[in-house]
Amino acid sequence: MNRKVGFHLFHLAIMACLACAAASATAADEPAAPLAAAPADAWPLVRGSLAGTGRSAATLRLPLVEAWRRDFETTAFGATPVIAAGTIYLGDLDGTFHALALDTGRTTWTFKADEAGFPSAAAVSLDPALPLVVVGDDAGAVRAFECETGEVKWTYATDGEISGGPTIIPSAAGPRVLVGSQDASLSCLSLADGAVVWKHSIADQIRCAPTVAETPAGPRVFIAGCDGKLHVIDVATGESTAAVAIDGPTGTTPAAAGDRVFFGTEGGGFFAIDVVKQEVAWRMQSAVPGQSYRSSAALTDQFAIVGSRGRAIEAFRLTDGGRVWRTPMRGRVDAAPVLVMAAADAAGAPREVAIVADAAGKIVAVEAATGAKAWEFDAGGRFDAGAAVAGGRVVIASDDGTVWCFASGDE
Repeated sequence: MNRKVGFHLFHLAIMACLACAAASATAADEPAAPLAAAPADAWPLVRGSLAGTGRSAATLRLPLVEAWRRDFETTAFGATPVIAAGTIYLGDLDGTFHALALDTGRTTWTFKADEAGFPSAAAVSLDPALPLVVVGDDAGAVRAFECETGEVKWTYATDGEISGGPTIIPSAAGPRVLVGSQDASLSCLSLADGAVVWKHSIADQIRCAPTVAETPAGPRVFIAGCDGKLHVIDVATGESTAAVAIDGPTGTTPAAAGDRVFFGTEGGGFFAIDVVKQEVAWRMQSAVPGQSYRSSAALTDQFAIVGSRGRAIEAFRLTDGGRVWRTPMRGRVDAAPVLVMAAADAAGAPREVAIVADAAGKIVAVEAATGAKAWEFDAGGRFDAGAAVAGGRVVIASDDGTVWCFASGDE
């Protein structure tokens, strides 16, 4: 992919993200702003876009077919891949960070960390002037690598494991990196050199990736914390602007649309928080008592779709939290759904599907409107993290050390 084109598409996605929060403030007869989505040729962040919606602008054709697979011995993967310029970036739990060719799975370069693993996703910059990929490890180190060579450009140390992927945001002073740590801090760093711009601390661990969206008061960072609160933080200053109490800790990444953010918790509650009113808009309980949500949600125009530890995929109405459908799965669903448009054949009209994997090794595509299964694949292993979609490919990695790549069935 041409990096200038990629940068342009990334900024279109950013602007869509920042515009989406204005939707609820528009008049009732005006169309809502489109939800943020990753560009069709890249998946630069763990949830695709700054708003954390889990959406891709790609269109695929079902059934998906295996394009390639790579089996890495004596290791496991627990993170979502990120993809840019035809390269997959993914760390394993034994401390090797991999750059793989999207078309073949061939290794481009690797980096080996000393006595640390990579449980979180990376974030890749689409800025042609700063082609860097940033990732944190379970020893608390954050590194920026040159995308093409793997050269380490800078390192930043925290005092806790990095569980959620970093988020790269634009700013007038140059791109910045937001990264949360289990030391309860959220750091804002310069992408160019890793210098600290600001640092914000909460009362307990941060395990999610930072979500960023526009609000009537300006751009804000949303963090769902292990301290049982949704934190709203000023992007420019790092100052807290609100904290809304929830039912307990969570490590899921909030998804933003309009004036609300959506996420589930360890307590089994699925929340919509009104960030303007700074209150809970609605809360739904897991259909299976005692089962938590460790999957981040993906958003359609009408629904929040999320995996449940109660062995199911669920869809809630954005407006009032009504459970619209529930599709059983063979295993727990901790991996986050990814939304794409898909068609059954060349003549068929594309419809929105959610691609989801479970802890029993099953990967499915379900109709976003109904939850009906449109495609499934038995991969084996266990999936703890969701897929990435870019360049007509779906890439996902399992805990048995396998990276899977799927393509449209007509290729």
